[in-house]
Amino acid sequence: MTAPGLSRTPVAERVEAFTLGGDSILTSFGANALAVYGGGAVLVVDPFVAPAHARLLEAALHERTRDPVRFVVLTHHHTDHALGAAYFARKGAVVVAHRRCAERMAAEHPALIAERQARPELAVLFADAASLAPAALFDERLDLDLRGISVRVRHAGHAHTPGDAVLLIGDDVVVTGDVVSNGYHVNYEDASPDGAAAAARALLDGPGRLFVPGHGAPGGREIVERQIAYHVAARDAARRPNAASEIRRLFPGYLLGAMVEASVVRLRATA
Repeated sequence: MTAPGLSRTPVAERVEAFTLGGDSILTSFGANALAVYGGGAVLVVDPFVAPAHARLLEAALHERTRDPVRFVVLTHHHTDHALGAAYFARKGAVVVAHRRCAERMAAEHPALIAERQARPELAVLFADAASLAPAALFDERLDLDLRGISVRVRHAGHAHTPGDAVLLIGDDVVVTGDVVSNGYHVNYEDASPDGAAAAARALLDGPGRLFVPGHGAPGGREIVERQIAYHVAARDAARRPNAASEIRRLFPGYLLGAMVEASVVRLRATA
């Protein structure tokens, strides 16, 4: 049994991924959250788009442990990964983010929250959403210890966003944020296309063997390799007149198709 609407996937002995699936704002655009169960404390990564979803995640965590959420690590500032953090912060969790992630949160989140609270179809979901200033900032690296489980947080450079973070949990599990998505189109709105491809390639040179993407199912090196191939194909397609249609043809069945047109504009602007 798990919280209603939320699916869980064991990744390692003390690591689980959670998602609401789909690709709409009502399901956090299919983003993945992650839990690391340490000795007496839990670390959460990217607790979804709203406190309402964070509460679902908390209920799922309580099915396994009553240990408190001590840390929340954000892989980047986009709301589908970050807005749920305020719920855990109010309960005493330390929210960790790259400095540039925190800057973008401060600049963008208040207006986005207000706009969503004003929309009748979203007002309930975002009723208690609040802008948050992360309590712990890092520039290049931060190491955490969950009483026996090491969590190494590293800046990925300007990849999907300027403040991307990736995590190595223990020796095997890599949490990529949106540096990698699996079965979802890439949102390039804040990306450096060159940096995004470079960050994905760097993951293949690291020690991890199990990868938890920002969206889609966890997997091995093959999902990182597919992400690199996506970047190459999308940049090539953006040079042609019917770029959005071509990208959708090349990647049938991928979710978040609504982002493709805007991504083509960004790819052309950064070519």
